[in-house]
Amino acid sequence: MTPLASQRIATRYTVAALAGVLAVILRWGLDPVLGHVAFYVTVYIAVAYCAIVCGSAPAVLTALLGFVGIFYWFVDPRHSLWPARPSEIHGVVGFFLVSIVLVALGEANRSKQLRLNESIHALSSEIGERQLAQRDLQAAHDQLEHRVQMRTRELSEALARLREEMDVREHAEEQLRHLSVRLMTLQDEERRHIARELHDTCGQTLAAMKMSLAMIRETEKPGPESQVLLDDLNALADAALQEVRTTSYLLHPPLLDEAGIASAARWFVEGFARRSGIEVQCEIAANVERAPRDCELTLFRVLQESMTNVHRHSGASAATVRLQRNGDQLQLEIQDNGKGIAEERLRSLDKSAGKIGVGITGMRERVHQLGGRLEIHSSGSGTTVRVALPRAKPEHSSRSDSISVAR
Repeated sequence: MTPLASQRIATRYTVAALAGVLAVILRWGLDPVLGHVAFYVTVYIAVAYCAIVCGSAPAVLTALLGFVGIFYWFVDPRHSLWPARPSEIHGVVGFFLVSIVLVALGEANRSKQLRLNESIHALSSEIGERQLAQRDLQAAHDQLEHRVQMRTRELSEALARLREEMDVREHAEEQLRHLSVRLMTLQDEERRHIARELHDTCGQTLAAMKMSLAMIRETEKPGPESQVLLDDLNALADAALQEVRTTSYLLHPPLLDEAGIASAARWFVEGFARRSGIEVQCEIAANVERAPRDCELTLFRVLQESMTNVHRHSGASAATVRLQRNGDQLQLEIQDNGKGIAEERLRSLDKSAGKIGVGITGMRERVHQLGGRLEIHSSGSGTTVRVALPRAKPEHSSRSDSISVAR
């Protein structure tokens, strides 16, 4: 009962013709039962079928073929196409009226069925296209998921390698810091040894030379020329002895071990001001007590390096040194009125120690080793170095250096 497409003309008319012939044959088979009544009943069935399946024109063909066959073989007078009685004429008119109604109803039903079939076909096509699109989308999603997994795996492997490299680098940097601190410790020990040797050997030798010159004066009673020469030798011995003592004290001041950082800082500042001609104001709080040896030595080396930088690079005419205790911390501040440090040089401190110099790097490593904090603030009106050290070295020191530029 599925309607044939309108484009299949030959098929539709063939089916219509066969349906008309079959209707006549079926009527012949039912003739013993029906007799001389219901001549066109089988034709009605064929017309209705062809109207639904084949369309209105093929159904008309079926009706004409069926009518001719039935009227010729079964309607009296048989084997004649001329109606003899009014009842036969009525039957013919009724046949065509019923056929017209059947063709109209079948055509309407066929049109609806065709539209429904088209809708179903369009919907099926859309569903097929959607399923195809879904399959393509699923394939693309699976491919993308596979790529994401591969990329994630590659990134994870790269991240793992990067972490390993970072661990190795951090370990190497930590070893380098320990080596640097160890070298500075050995340097301090060597300075202490050299200072002691200068004081105990060269100093004693120069003192013995002065005593020998004094004995020559008393025993030989030299002439005027010899007296001048002896006076020059005595002055040179005094100068050499003073230089040896100064060098020995700068390498490792005895006051640092004997009296602490407060006395050693005050002595160093006074000598620095006298030698450099820079006016230095020393402000040391009364509550500064003795600290561990490493802490005091680090503060003194920071003071030495900072004042050396003030003399060599800042062009300052005055400086201030402050030492105070704040809670469990010792705080040292060195401030000058010089030209300051360039901003780019400060920024490159952590990136490349060589561009700044080993002095600041050494201060930073010393302070870090003791768990302290180093800050350098600089502007066009001067530079300030601040150091804060705990009075007791922590078990696990954490680095907290900061460098900023004031504008």
